[in-house]
Amino acid sequence: MNRIPPLAIVLAALALLGVIAFFTLFERKEITVTTPSRGEAAYNRFFALERALAKLDVPVSSIATLSPRRVPLAAEDTLVLGAGLERIEVNDAERIAEWVRGGGHLVLSPGPADEASHTPLFEALDMLAPERAGDGCTRLVAEAAASAKEGGNFELCGPRFRLNDEAAENLDAWVGDDRQGYAFARITVGDGQVSLLSNLAPLSNRSLSHLAQQRFAWRLLMPFERDGHVWLLYALDGPSFWLALFTRGWPGLVALTLLLLAWMAARGERLGPLMPAPPLQRRALLEHVQAAGEFLYRRDAGLGLHGLACRAALARVRRLDPASAGLDGQALYERLAERHGIDPAQLARAFQIPANAAAFRDSIATLARLRSRP
Repeated sequence: MNRIPPLAIVLAALALLGVIAFFTLFERKEITVTTPSRGEAAYNRFFALERALAKLDVPVSSIATLSPRRVPLAAEDTLVLGAGLERIEVNDAERIAEWVRGGGHLVLSPGPADEASHTPLFEALDMLAPERAGDGCTRLVAEAAASAKEGGNFELCGPRFRLNDEAAENLDAWVGDDRQGYAFARITVGDGQVSLLSNLAPLSNRSLSHLAQQRFAWRLLMPFERDGHVWLLYALDGPSFWLALFTRGWPGLVALTLLLLAWMAARGERLGPLMPAPPLQRRALLEHVQAAGEFLYRRDAGLGLHGLACRAALARVRRLDPASAGLDGQALYERLAERHGIDPAQLARAFQIPANAAAFRDSIATLARLRSRP
């Protein structure tokens, strides 16, 4: 019978104690970890506000342009300008001001008043005083019946602003005063309203996770249960790249074109028309001789060329064989045939005037053989 080693017993006891201690001391807890925003929420600060209003059946859209074709502002609509106030052009600023006077509701944060008062939008609205007010935080109560324990309070921090006399007379609701500056002001402009805040943080994604900011956002955007569309401008796109390139970047394009033309002119000496590569083993001398022979043949049907070939062949033969200098006719043909191994009849035909082109070629070939023999 095998005995269990003591070491195994000790290890088993320790493992059992570890399991008992784990389940005795273990405590389950739920921990919420805040993760970085992803997707549209990473660049759209009003994404959570848009989703919340959509669930409440409020017509809402997030936008990055003020184009009239894509953002048809109508009476009873609400426009929240979250960024790019200084980039709003004069035409868009005048259109927004007219829309507000016709019954629109504009929500925005002016930032430092001395800078905002010189932007086209606030020049068209004409409601800010140029004096700068200090920064500060103001505790707001989102709902009068809500207590601090219920999360009904929060702080609105940012640069405060001052209003001119005309805007101060048309105040509908406000937080602050003219001496220290306003943190919030709702101003009646014509048939519409403009809501100014020192900071739009209560409308941003993270802030809307708190009850107080949710109540404040609802009271801010829907003060009188408006039935219009809510437009949330989270960013303002600039002009098209190609439009900006051709309207503002034309000096660079001209300089680049001149540099390109200069480079082409510098490199033009090495360029030229494409030419076919010369064929391998080209014999230009033979082609020249052939062209000259064809020219001479076309002049008198080859008679002159044949006569030159006959005289050249006889001159060479008589220079090499002086005995043949006194021979003529058939005797000469037999002497040449004996010496060079060519048929006498063929030699006789070669020295006769050719009747056609075929006879001319045969005669020239025979005379060439005669000249090439030693």
